[in-house]
Amino acid sequence: MKNKTFFKINIIYFIAMILVALIFVLGYLGLLQNEYISTFLIQIMVMFAIPMLLYTLFVSKNFKQTFKDTGFKKISTRMIGIAILLGIVLYFINNFVAQFFSSLISLFGYENLTKTTTVPFSYELLFREFLLSCVLPGICEEFLHRGIMLFAGKKCGNTRYVLIISSILFGLMHLNINQFFYATILGFLMGYVAIVADSIYPSIIIHFLNNFLNTYFYYGYYLNWPFATLVNDLQALIASNIFVFIIVNTILVCLLIVLYLYLTRSLAKERVRYDVKKIISCLEIDNLPLEQAQAKINQANEILQKSESLKFKNTVTGGGKFSFLSQVFLISSLVLGSLITISTFVWGII
Repeated sequence: MKNKTFFKINIIYFIAMILVALIFVLGYLGLLQNEYISTFLIQIMVMFAIPMLLYTLFVSKNFKQTFKDTGFKKISTRMIGIAILLGIVLYFINNFVAQFFSSLISLFGYENLTKTTTVPFSYELLFREFLLSCVLPGICEEFLHRGIMLFAGKKCGNTRYVLIISSILFGLMHLNINQFFYATILGFLMGYVAIVADSIYPSIIIHFLNNFLNTYFYYGYYLNWPFATLVNDLQALIASNIFVFIIVNTILVCLLIVLYLYLTRSLAKERVRYDVKKIISCLEIDNLPLEQAQAKINQANEILQKSESLKFKNTVTGGGKFSFLSQVFLISSLVLGSLITISTFVWGII
């Protein structure tokens, strides 16, 4: 049964990968140049609506179960706060990773092929950028990768395996060598947080914040927004001396990693605390009829058994092999994404 489910999950993802690749090719050929249409198709249709519909039809049988399977589980206010802090920390970690790999591939003669056009600033433009670059990816990309591939996938067997695979696929789905490296690492870190929290919401918050801060600092530098010019000036000052650059960046990366680990551990503790509170509320059985009291005890046991945070170590290291057909579609997604990603590297060199 688990092999069949994982097989269906991989088919769903393979379909999404083909559709994204098709839109990518149409854009490259000049047949689909409208940014808003392509973003709508990729984000809302390909990464959210179609996978949700297919998963509901062939796996969960109803939308409520689909949301449950894909990690849409309530979190506490404190967990939201920790997720916001993690989003800020991961934004800076992601920046360091992006700069490192961008410098690395440039040594091979790679030049970014992304076309930049100067558009007069307006708040309407900023709102569209906010919606297309922050809100939609934060929800839609997370639903496909952390929701279907990670949460639904880990119910079928090895959590560590699907965490790694979903992270690589997240990097490849960007279909761009310049984004592949940092998106893969960011995907892994967000996936780990999602497992710890036993909910997709923290990864949505982190993804949104990462893109939001990127947009904020990009526009803020030219518009003199608070902190944006300060951060850019500090980066320029640090980069002016190679020794200062190496020392400062090494210290900052170490501090950010320590912060990430500390906040992740805090999130795990808060998940346990939140689940225990729900269990305690279910055990308020004084003066209840026997049948109602037994029902509450059963409900508490169900919460306890389903709490991934209380059995986190077993979940992460759990084993499990998947069927040959599942592997075929999974490898097909990896190969397709890799070919297009490598082709962007080749184009960037020649």
